[in-house]
Amino acid sequence: MFMERTDHNPIARFLYYARHYLLNSSEKFVFALDLAVSLMTTMLAFLYCRFLYRGNWLVPNLPYILFIDMAITGVILWNSGVYRSMIRYTTLKDIQRLMGAILLACVLVSLTYTCIWPGYYKVHFAGVVFNFMLTSLALIGGRLACIGGRNWLDHFHAEESLSSITTSGRKRVALAGKLDACLLKASLIRSLKSEEYEIVGILTSEQQADGRTIRDIPVRFVREASEVEDVLGIFKASAIIFVGKDDLLEEKKLADVCLERGISLLISHDLFQSFHDYSGVAVDDVQIEDLMDREEINIDEGTISAGIKDSVVMVTGAAGSIGSELVRQLCRFAPRRIVLLDHAETPLWLIRKEVEKDYPQVSVASSITSICHRRQLEYCMWQYRPDLIFHAAAYKHVPIMEEDPCTAVINNVKGTMHVASLAVKYGVKRFVMVSTDKAVNPTSVMGATKRLAEMYVQSLGESLRRENGEGSTVFITTRFGNVLGSAGSVIPLFKEQIKKGGPVTVTHPEIVRYFMTIPEACRLILQANAMGSGGEIFVFDMGEQVKIVELAKKMIRLAGLSPLKDIRIVFTGLRPGEKLYEELLTDYEQTRETAHKRIRIFEARKYDMSELKDAFEKLVQHAESRRLEDTVRAMKQLIPEYKSNNSPYQKYDYLDSKKILTI
Repeated sequence: MFMERTDHNPIARFLYYARHYLLNSSEKFVFALDLAVSLMTTMLAFLYCRFLYRGNWLVPNLPYILFIDMAITGVILWNSGVYRSMIRYTTLKDIQRLMGAILLACVLVSLTYTCIWPGYYKVHFAGVVFNFMLTSLALIGGRLACIGGRNWLDHFHAEESLSSITTSGRKRVALAGKLDACLLKASLIRSLKSEEYEIVGILTSEQQADGRTIRDIPVRFVREASEVEDVLGIFKASAIIFVGKDDLLEEKKLADVCLERGISLLISHDLFQSFHDYSGVAVDDVQIEDLMDREEINIDEGTISAGIKDSVVMVTGAAGSIGSELVRQLCRFAPRRIVLLDHAETPLWLIRKEVEKDYPQVSVASSITSICHRRQLEYCMWQYRPDLIFHAAAYKHVPIMEEDPCTAVINNVKGTMHVASLAVKYGVKRFVMVSTDKAVNPTSVMGATKRLAEMYVQSLGESLRRENGEGSTVFITTRFGNVLGSAGSVIPLFKEQIKKGGPVTVTHPEIVRYFMTIPEACRLILQANAMGSGGEIFVFDMGEQVKIVELAKKMIRLAGLSPLKDIRIVFTGLRPGEKLYEELLTDYEQTRETAHKRIRIFEARKYDMSELKDAFEKLVQHAESRRLEDTVRAMKQLIPEYKSNNSPYQKYDYLDSKKILTI
């Protein structure tokens, strides 16, 4: 927004508006201006040559000289196309093309003069040299002055900075990240004349740039946490924009230091992601997901695409957090059809509309079906005949499932049995089950039901391989921990509690969890599908466990508040079935590496399908008859390592168990 001010230096104001007009001039105006400047420099060059070579030839012939110059130079400049590029977006290539056009025009003009007036060839030679020098200086120098003259104009009058003509009240920010990326972002913000941000410095990981000033921006290399506040004080910056996730401190992350000192954090979107929904300088507040210390996950898109392209893919639980992101990522690999299956009507409609908008080339079908209803599910399988199934449908909330074990068994166990058995019946090539780290040494009903589901699909796959060999449905299981931002994650809960002014509730001061973002988890699921040959349990490298109380403190600081001072943290005690920490493998499982460094395979104990099927059917009968005690005892007999924690079902932990079913 322009702010009319009468107290600015009139010369500075004139130069500012002249520069602004030139930077945004039309093609025809730029061409006419270039030609006019060229004629003026030609006249000046030949008038200067008049003093070098005395004589009366020049003055009477000057109109013819200028006419010839205008004709030849105009044709050359027009054909070169240099006028088509807006001055504000002039590149080195444009400068090179302009210089070539000027040189060619000067040479042709000189040759024409020599042919018409051969007796004055010395004047023509001197004139072409001076003409080339003056025209290049005027046309190229003028462009560069318009592009790079802002700082000079800003300081034209020491007490009346011109920056206040266009903006006021901008936030002083420092950029943090790799130097090239920061300079690119700074150029973008300046070129867009952002009214929000003023770039006052760069914090970089490149030590050789320490103390330099690049494009009038001071650059500092920060070695220790104690230096951050001093450097930002020198910059007088109130916020930092992170350009990428470059860690600038050896001992502690820069973001953590800034949060502790109350410095606002912003993050720059990746340019290629921003252009789809481009909005100015593409800067947002830092979210807690951005601060997770995680290594970027790379996947083999070629291998993944080969198994998905032109296939019919079904996703159960397609409206959920994991299911919906799986749908988005699957659509990138051009399946022939994607079948969305869920019993939640509105969320299913929303993800369908999203896919239809973003991936119009993919055929979309949706089915409002519960995996517990076998007839509905079978009709869906018969109708669409999927090649691949990603089974993400499940009840996942630990406290609610602890209150209703029968419903948990019906949905998570019986539902999985239905989907898996129908996948075999209708010739599905691959079946990928989404499991959880809570299935390892389960202490909750939810974890136990997910472990039972794992056991069923593994044993079914093993039985098929023994009976039918190659060509049978391939069953694969994937395990990972909590996903940031999912419906059951603590992140939405903490955000809501902070928004209301607290308190933030944490169950235990020592509780820790593995965390992974939803897109990360889905990428690894797709990679596991491409790698699996059948029967494997793929376990994802979740990094280090995160202390929940520290996560809460970090989120409070991100909101610009102080933990314990502005927002209280209250410890409520472990919920029924909840562990202090989660595990990704059990003692009796053996691990082996895969080609992907973030995915490992665990060889689990195998089960006899004939005996297991009877035991599962009895378990489901107990659950459907609402016999709670029999249901829980049956689960504990099937899973000897299932020991309830902080739960009324602990009394069943040490009952005599059946013989463990193994093969």
